[in-house]
Amino acid sequence: MRSKQFQWQLITFFRILFGFHLLYSAGAYVFFGWVPAAFHNPASPAGHFMAELDKIHLYGVVKYVELVLGLLIIGNRLVPLAVAMELPITLMIAYLNLVIEGPLEPRHYYTGVQELFINGILLLGYGAYYRSVLTVDARPRWLGAPLGSGSMPTTENAAASSRRITAPMWLVFLGFMVAVVAASWFLGSAARRLPPRDWLP
Repeated sequence: MRSKQFQWQLITFFRILFGFHLLYSAGAYVFFGWVPAAFHNPASPAGHFMAELDKIHLYGVVKYVELVLGLLIIGNRLVPLAVAMELPITLMIAYLNLVIEGPLEPRHYYTGVQELFINGILLLGYGAYYRSVLTVDARPRWLGAPLGSGSMPTTENAAASSRRITAPMWLVFLGFMVAVVAASWFLGSAARRLPPRDWLP
């Protein structure tokens, strides 16, 4: 029982963190027109890539998709679907930061790892919902057809709704957030410290 409570608290924390991250990243562009600094850096290969995406309006499409996914994740609606839909975007962000920009400016390694870690832990946390997707010898079934016993997780009982995050877990969450903000502060340039723009892909 204690391990289930820990799992719920841990994944809930990362769900809310990831949701706000998406809302910040998408909202910065959608509402204020903010873009990563690489956009305006002629020496940045990733900047050229993103600028070209913006010219054909695909960058904006990605940000609007992230805005919707962030709202779903924060609202705890269709979270397994939203997390899976964000994965291709996460992989692209991680590739640009770890492979393209990282060798030019080491702080990008942190951004790439951060994206993969948070998205990855949520995929694991909701992993049971993907179990049927991993069926090796799958048979065609219409959308409303049952998958059979054991193929999907059962609904938690009503007691799950009364769970609360315990004080020790709040300390873990606080420590994690302090580490994230500190990493953004010390790895970023002085011009990008407030707000910590590393949260923008």
